[in-house]
Amino acid sequence: MINVRLIQSSECRKNYPAEWKAKRVILIFFVAFLMTGCAPRYTWKIEPYKQSVGNEYFSASISPMAFDNIWGGYEAFNLTIRNKTSGDIELDWNKTIYIENKQTKGGFMFEGVVYKERNNLKPPDIIFSGSEFRKTIWPNALVSFYGCWCHGDIPAGQNGVYLTVRIKDKEVKEKLLLDMSKVPAQ
Repeated sequence: MINVRLIQSSECRKNYPAEWKAKRVILIFFVAFLMTGCAPRYTWKIEPYKQSVGNEYFSASISPMAFDNIWGGYEAFNLTIRNKTSGDIELDWNKTIYIENKQTKGGFMFEGVVYKERNNLKPPDIIFSGSEFRKTIWPNALVSFYGCWCHGDIPAGQNGVYLTVRIKDKEVKEKLLLDMSKVPAQ
C-alpha cells in the first residue's frame, strides 16, 4: 500500500528551496523591468489639435483619434462636417483622400466597410440641410494584414484629409492638415 499524505499549501511553501524563492523574486523584477522598458519614450505634439475649415456651403474639422494603442500613436481621424445650405450635400468618398506628409496616399475606410473591399468604390454620404455629420475614418494606406487586419499609426509630419463635397453639380474641395510630431516624454 502507498502511503499518501495531503500537504497544506503553507507547508508546501515552507519546503521551497531558497533558490526557487530567489528565482521568483528575480523573475518578478525582470518582468517589471521589461514592462518599463517597453513604455513609450515620446509623446505627440499636434498643431492644431483640431483643424477646421469653412466656406459658404459647409464647415469641416478633423482631429486625430487613438484606439487602445499601447505605443501612444494615432490611427484615425474624427471628421465633422456641418451643412450650411438649404439643400442636401454629398460627401464623395471616392475623391476624399488621405494626405501623408503632403502627398496623397489613397482613400479612407470607416465603419461598415469590409477590410478586403476598402479600396473599392463607396457610395457618398448625404448630409442634410442644417445638420452635422460625424465619422471616424482610417487611412486605407495604413491598413495591413498580419494574421488579422490592423490599422497602422499615422506617421509624424503633415497629415490630414483632402475633402471633396458635392453641392448640386458643383464639387467643393477643402484641405485639412495637422502637423504631427513626436517629442521626448517628460
